[in-house]
Amino acid sequence: MSRGFGSPLSFLLAGWGWLLLTSLLGLASFWGIVHGAPLTPGLRTLHVHGILIGGLLQLMTGFALAAGDLAAQEGSRSKHRLLFFGINLAALGFTVSAWLREPNLTILAGLLLAAACVPMARHLLRGLRTGSSWTPLSLFFFGLSLLGLFGNLVLGELLAGAWYPTWHGIIRLGHVHAGLLFFLTLAGVGTIQLALPRLLNRPLHSQALGQTVLLLLPACAAGLLTGFLLSSIHIQLVAGGCLLVTLALGCLNLLRTWSQAGQPGSAATDHLLTALCFLLIMTSIGIALGINLLWTPPALPYGTLHLVAYTHTAFLGFFLQAVVGGLSYTLPPLLAAQRISHQKKRTAYRDIVEQVMNRWRAVQVATVSFGALGLVLVASLTWNLPLSSPWIQAATWGSLGLLLLHLTMVTVKLTQAINTEPGHERAHPDELKHSGTR
Repeated sequence: MSRGFGSPLSFLLAGWGWLLLTSLLGLASFWGIVHGAPLTPGLRTLHVHGILIGGLLQLMTGFALAAGDLAAQEGSRSKHRLLFFGINLAALGFTVSAWLREPNLTILAGLLLAAACVPMARHLLRGLRTGSSWTPLSLFFFGLSLLGLFGNLVLGELLAGAWYPTWHGIIRLGHVHAGLLFFLTLAGVGTIQLALPRLLNRPLHSQALGQTVLLLLPACAAGLLTGFLLSSIHIQLVAGGCLLVTLALGCLNLLRTWSQAGQPGSAATDHLLTALCFLLIMTSIGIALGINLLWTPPALPYGTLHLVAYTHTAFLGFFLQAVVGGLSYTLPPLLAAQRISHQKKRTAYRDIVEQVMNRWRAVQVATVSFGALGLVLVASLTWNLPLSSPWIQAATWGSLGLLLLHLTMVTVKLTQAINTEPGHERAHPDELKHSGTR
């Protein structure tokens, strides 16, 4: 297993580093809005691009490379240094351009990212093909998801260049939702549907229902994107309702699979299943927000704080939970394959790393879940209380504290797992034997 820059582990660690640092900036942003001191537009753009490109996109690439390397024959694995430096330089370029408010640098970073996305797409599809539930429809589904990524890049270049100022609003909406809906959300749901059966060592409960979900999700996303571009609340509500039903069917299918597998518990399964539940919750809240906008003026006021709370709860509840679940699932076999060649010792070492990743899993899931929902609570309290209210201040500090605790716990566990050196696995069977003789 390859090591150093360009290895799957380097993508995962660098991606988590970007995610951690920019998430701290996001927590500061929410705190600033509540206290009447929001971040500057440049810092907000830095926060968004850092999380999405340096964080999520790099982590997804690392997961795909790890899946491909673990499925490959020994000695056939290679490093991807150019791709690694391409993604990180592009992310750095976006953050610097956001700080300096320099659109030409944004365009250059976008071109670099577009060049990196070509091999990245190939590796993503290669890694996804290792899933036991892969079908020709899966190729169509993830192909549409990758089209969303490339469409996002093209629209981002047009937005940075400001070549069509009269179409700025539509281009911006397309840029945001092509990336979030078509690429990240579709890819996230599809990957969880592929990964969970393999994690549970059991086939999907209903393959037909799984294929139906893969067929309906892109149609729902296309309907939502159309509604956003046309500013049609009714189209958004119809597409959102279809999306809610489709997600509910997909969640039910995966929950039945988990139940038939004996309801095994691990940090990976806990986070992945909770992530899907959060996506259902946030879709329902999104529909409620759309219904609220049918009135003029809206029945309930909806401002910047409510939008920030909604988007950040969706990100934390779905994307962050999915990432932590993916890390909990991927790191043990990846570290074992990288550090140990003997199969029996590799299995024992992997079990030890899995124990590290499964520590505090109940607290870990609870902190991010209640911390994310706390942001919605803070936004809801503003309908009846002023921002200076001690209730809002207490809810804000409580939510941000829980989220900060979660990020700290995951970072500590990642550090412990990486620092678990081979050799400890020899003591593990002896300890079991010794405890059995007592």
